[in-house]
Amino acid sequence: MTFSATEAAFEGFRVVRRHPLAIVFWSLAYLIFFAAFFGLFGGSLATLMSTTESLEGAQPSAQELEALGQTYLGFMALALPLGLVIGAVLNAAVARAVLFPAEKGFGYMRLGGDELRVLAVSVILGIVFFAVSIVLFGVVGVLAGLAAQANAGVGILVGVLVGLGACVVLFWLAIRLSMAIPLTVAEKRIAPFASFAMTKGHTLPLLGMAVIAFIMSILVTLLGTIIALPITLATGGIQQLATMDGQSTAQILQAAGAGLIGWGVVNAIFSALQIAVVYAPFSAAYRDLKGLPQD
Repeated sequence: MTFSATEAAFEGFRVVRRHPLAIVFWSLAYLIFFAAFFGLFGGSLATLMSTTESLEGAQPSAQELEALGQTYLGFMALALPLGLVIGAVLNAAVARAVLFPAEKGFGYMRLGGDELRVLAVSVILGIVFFAVSIVLFGVVGVLAGLAAQANAGVGILVGVLVGLGACVVLFWLAIRLSMAIPLTVAEKRIAPFASFAMTKGHTLPLLGMAVIAFIMSILVTLLGTIIALPITLATGGIQQLATMDGQSTAQILQAAGAGLIGWGVVNAIFSALQIAVVYAPFSAAYRDLKGLPQD
């Protein structure tokens, strides 16, 4: 089977048009995620933002950079599990909205076998990309270092060229594995590398589709920024957390609750739109390549 890259690229907007309530439910899911995240890590987030802001425009010492890195890593260690769970739920919901549009429910969201399988596939692919990136950029560093021993300028040139080649390999790998999530939802099995067989011979159309979807996501981001700007100017937004280092979550909410709520609502809505715009095209491509019926 074949598919139209340009048609599939705009599937996210068709999902929004056909199922506007799904965007409402996805926005609520993001809002609950933001609230839970802030309730658990609000103080840590204020500390991280304060530390980062204090280092802007200055020449940080090695000790300051190390402290910032440790704070950031600790923060991510706490935040990553929550992000993986909400990501699995919403990625499965987007795939379901495209592949099984009659199964609406609460914005196509579930918490069952599909989500557990999507979570497993996401973790596996994350490990694969991390390992491949380490290997590729390790090779870049070695080759650039060897070339620099002969000539510094040649070393820089080799580093840039080989680094670009490494990025191309990562993009190619991402495209070849791009059917993993819709395949997992549609076929109800954990087979992250089965995507290779599906995408064989379709790499360039899928790349074109991904580029169009990426451009659309940038436009959505710009729209969200424009809408959020007056709210941020009026309430202070999340940026005011940088002045609240050392305060408890309750104290932060009492002082900056309105700004945080405004920021959370706007970002929840546009995060829901973003996930539809970015991920729905790959489910549409899967549907068309498998010859499944459209809504």
